[in-house]
Formats: sequence, C-alpha cells, structure tokens
Amino acid sequence: MKWPIVQSAVLLLTVFGIHLSTGYDTPKPFKFPDDDPYYPPAVPFANNPKAPPPIVTTTITTPKIPAQPTPFAQVSPQMFSSVYDGCDGTKGCFGYPASCIQQRSCSALVTFAQKGQRIEFELLATKSLDDFFVAVGFSEDRLMGDDSVTECTVKNGRVNVYMSQNDATKTNIRLPNPTEGLNVISTTFSDGNLYCKFERTSQFVLGEKKFDASQKFFLLLARGLASNDGLSYHGSEKTVSDRSLKLSETGAVGASKGTLVKLHGIFMVTAWMLAASCGLLLARYYKLTWVGQQIMGKDLWFVYHAILMMVTWTLTMIAFILIFSELGGWTSIPAKQNPHAVIGLITTLLAFIQPIMAYFRPHPDGPRRYIFNWAHWLVGKAAHVLGVVCIFLAVNLEKAAIPYWVTWLIVVYTVIYILSHNILAFSQCFMHAPWRPRPTTSMAMKDMLPQRESYQDVLNLAKNKEDAYGSQFRRVYLFFYVLLVTSLSIAVIATIAKAPWPKQ
Repeated sequence: MKWPIVQSAVLLLTVFGIHLSTGYDTPKPFKFPDDDPYYPPAVPFANNPKAPPPIVTTTITTPKIPAQPTPFAQVSPQMFSSVYDGCDGTKGCFGYPASCIQQRSCSALVTFAQKGQRIEFELLATKSLDDFFVAVGFSEDRLMGDDSVTECTVKNGRVNVYMSQNDATKTNIRLPNPTEGLNVISTTFSDGNLYCKFERTSQFVLGEKKFDASQKFFLLLARGLASNDGLSYHGSEKTVSDRSLKLSETGAVGASKGTLVKLHGIFMVTAWMLAASCGLLLARYYKLTWVGQQIMGKDLWFVYHAILMMVTWTLTMIAFILIFSELGGWTSIPAKQNPHAVIGLITTLLAFIQPIMAYFRPHPDGPRRYIFNWAHWLVGKAAHVLGVVCIFLAVNLEKAAIPYWVTWLIVVYTVIYILSHNILAFSQCFMHAPWRPRPTTSMAMKDMLPQRESYQDVLNLAKNKEDAYGSQFRRVYLFFYVLLVTSLSIAVIATIAKAPWPKQ
C-alpha cells in the first residue's frame, strides 16, 4: 500500500516544483532561443567576436536616395486609423494579431505598395513604449535566417528607419550603413503609436545574396523593445504570413496559425493527459473487473488498456515528427533555459520501447513474469510522469503562445490523477480485506512479486465469470474519472488551438 503514496508524493512535488519555477514574473537573464523561426534579437556587430565580416550593401537598378529620418512629431489619432485605408484593394497589409486588419486594431502592422522601381512601406505599432521597435523581415522559407529586415525604431524620442540582416545563425545585425537604399517619408511617435512610412529599393544585394521584390517572400512581423545597438528579443509578439507573396500584391494577408506547433501540443496532451492516464489506471486496478468479458480472446480491461496505450504511442510518435518538421531539426534552446525538448525526447524513447517490451512479455504464470512487470511498470510510469512534466514546461515556451493560467488546469488534472490512485488503492485494500464478504489476495502491484497468487485469483474468478468485490464502485469511479480528465484535456486542447494568445 505504500506505492500509491510514494508515487503521489514524488509526482506532486515535481508538479509544484515546475509550477513555481516557470512563472512569467521570474526574472531570467535573456538568451535568444535560436529555434524561433520569426525574428531573433539584435547582437551588436562591433561587440560580437563571432560576427561575420562587415556586410556591404549596394543598390542595383536605381540610384540611391539618401535617407532623411524625420524628427519626433505629434499627430492626431485619426492618422493611425487611416493607415488601414486601402487594405481592401490598393495596397497589401499584414498585421498582428490575426484578423486585426478588419477590426483596425493591430498591435503591429505593415503595409506595402509597388511604386515603380521602389516599394512603399508603412510600419505601425500601437501601445508602444519609449524605446521600441516594429520590424518586418523577408524570408524565402518562413524561417528566420539569411533574410533582410527593415525596422521602425523609437529611441530617446527620435524615430528612425534602419535596415538589418538575419544571418545564417539567426543573429540580427544592423548593417554598417543601415539607411542606404531607404527613402524615409515620415516618422511619428504619438501617444504610444509608433509609425514609419518609407520607400525601399526593389532590388538590392545583401552580402552575397540578391533580393528582388518581384520574388515571393514570407513576411515576418515583430515588435518589442529597442536597445542602444539594435533590437531586443520580441518574445511572443510576432507572426509570419500564411503564404509567400509578391510585394506588388494588394489586400489583407493572413497570418500563419502555427498549425504544426498546435498539432504537436494537441497530440501530446491527448496522449499523456487523457489516453495514458486512463490506460494506466485500467491496468492497475481493473484486472478483476468485467471478468469473463472478452474481445478476440482477450480480457476487456486488457483490450481497453492496449487500445489506449497504442493511441498514446501513435500520437506521441506523430507529434515528435511534426515538431522536428516545424523546427527543421533539433532545437538549440539550452536545456538549462527550458528542458522541454530533452525531456520530450526521453519521453518519446520510453514510449517507443513499451510496445516492444509488451510483445515479448512472458506468460502470466511464468517464473520471470514479475521481472517484465517491474520493467513495464517503471518505463510506463516514467514516460507518463515525464510526459506531464513536458506539458507543464511547454506552457512557458514562446512558440506555444498560450496563457500561463493553463498551468492550473494541468495542476488540477495532476491532483485528480494522484487522488484517484490513492482512492482506488485504499478502497481495494478495504474491500478485499479478510473480513469482507468476498476477500481476495489480488491487489494492485501484487503481480510485481515472484509469487503468483494474484494470477490464480484471476483464474478462479474467470472460471466462475465473477467480478471481484467492489467492481461496481470501481466502474462508477472510472466513469467520473474519465469525465473529469476528458473535460480538462479538452480545455487545454481548446486553449492550444486558439493560440496565439495576447501577451500577459
């Protein structure tokens, strides 16, 4: 009987330890997560010993128009509403969050229109701070790296437009001559509204790469704090267009919904919060329930357990493949910053070997069966605990873009799971005691011992097609357990599906 208590204590301490250590308000030294596909932070060129050689930029087909940054100005709020004029057909518009253009309520917005050999841009960020930026990047593959960036920045009361580059290592470097090729028309910072209107040449060379506005690009839009030397990390305030497009196109551009990331999270929640937890409960406490009822010669509890665990295995493998496809490989986020990826890999490996172990299991009455029972239990329990831990850690990932209160849904689920193990274990001990009407020696975890009394109990009950005492209580409890766990899982899944959520 000590097992449920020990396991509950370990899991509960793990859960609350993670909860206390992953709050948004915990101050942490900044380190850019390299697997963020949208927009990395700035690294000062002069102070970066690993930075590439200086990048030379030249225009190709049009003469250079010197940039003339406009000083700080105050304008009426109506001007910012008029930025959206033309988004229905005369210019292209892309904003954050999704569907904000129709409501004229974007936190960040870029507009673009072909003007002969040049492209006219507008960048807008609302509710900005004194030192802030809004920037647009142009990517050929939707992932940041080797792409051109143009930023609208307010610093010390002055608004300027600069060009920068994200190199192959996803490091953002402001160009040595960051205003070359730009023609700034107007800049404004008023009542928290940061606005820049400028032209940019249609063709230019960035390093050894030629950019042509007639090509198709994914638009990468981000906003955040500006530093003295460039841009700070944007956090979750970024988006990427749902398709590549030419800058001569007009109309509102849709934002990518991060489908692969969402599917990864939804599949993992379904696997470990729902399917795995129900499957583990069945295997541990329901072997003497539905006695005599079989499907294809297998006991009903075993059939349910096998189906649920295969669902867990399948969803885990698919989710693992999806996130690798999204990231284009292994994440470079350090494990000390967030061990989600490392723990997720371990969880996937443990889940992968479980059905292989089960396939080669000895006969239930075999002398070495208890060895398999221990190995199967340890691997399964470790995978489930680590899977839930991964879900906790994912809440704090920028890529997940879900609110922190989701943590409390997972805490409630964990408490229900732990209480269920203890309630079923103690009720089984009470109902199978020698003074009960139909005592039995079969108990949860009894088959972990070399002796096989529990197996004989199953055979005796199966012969009479008779459930163990207390089975009715266990069936009723299972119904409410599945109902609660399913409700919590659906709530978490719905939150993931609705992402990105506004920054808290």
